[in-house]
Amino acid sequence: MKAALLKSYGDIDQFEIADLPAPKPGPGEVLIKIEASAVNPFDLILRQGFMAQYIPLPLPAVLGGDAAGTLSALGEGVTGFAVGDRVVADFAANGKGAHAEYGVVPATSIARLPAALSFEQGASLVKAGLTGRQTVEALGVKAGDRVLVSGGLGTVGRSAIQYLKQIGAKPVAGVRPERLNEGRELAGEALDITVAAASPSFDYAISTAGPVAGNLIGHVRDGGTVASIVPVPDGANAGGRVIVRELYHRTDAAMLDAVLASAASGDLVIPISHTFPLEQIGLAQSAVAAGAPGKVVLKH
Repeated sequence: MKAALLKSYGDIDQFEIADLPAPKPGPGEVLIKIEASAVNPFDLILRQGFMAQYIPLPLPAVLGGDAAGTLSALGEGVTGFAVGDRVVADFAANGKGAHAEYGVVPATSIARLPAALSFEQGASLVKAGLTGRQTVEALGVKAGDRVLVSGGLGTVGRSAIQYLKQIGAKPVAGVRPERLNEGRELAGEALDITVAAASPSFDYAISTAGPVAGNLIGHVRDGGTVASIVPVPDGANAGGRVIVRELYHRTDAAMLDAVLASAASGDLVIPISHTFPLEQIGLAQSAVAAGAPGKVVLKH
């Protein structure tokens, strides 16, 4: 099978398109013929070796955490799915990722792709959709609660904002000043997150943008709660003034079903800003590094 292979940690010149043996599913696993995969910022961190101490890749490695395609084979014991089903999959960061013609994942890491969604849309929704919902659930907010979301126009921020609206909460998009109108259009309310707060006015916030994490915490009242997917800067939460719940996305097939249903109904929209063929994975990663205003997707 054709795969985008990372030969060594480094720049995008370490990618090559190679022929690899197609994997076979073991017990409890499925084989997917992948039609589209997404490139996430985390893939760039993996490629450069910044996570090698914690997530050592078996180089050469195949990256890619989000995929959509059709089931090609079922491993022993897999029930509830059939060969030919359209699915999305949440791949682990283990060097056997989604940037290939075929991939194997546990059956617990897939969900059916609704007919209303394309493979490209499906691939764009996996980690962004899950992470956005999981930040909201980490806060325990309810209808009527006002929640500040930094990076509100990023893919995770958009997912969180749209889920907050679904449950009746009141999101506020924290964005750069030139994007305030876009933020208001999405969330209903927006503020300039690049400016430090004059006084804190939120009990809840979601942090998805590292450079402004300190500003975001400054908007939260004493004893308030922040769900963060980015590191909290040293000194930003002096004396533990607010509760910070740091989290990283977790695989959750039932939640993925809910994410896909929301997208199929139009309640969740994650824009796709760039689509590249698999062979142009280097250009795709460069687009993510340049701050693409939406998801970057590879067509296989």
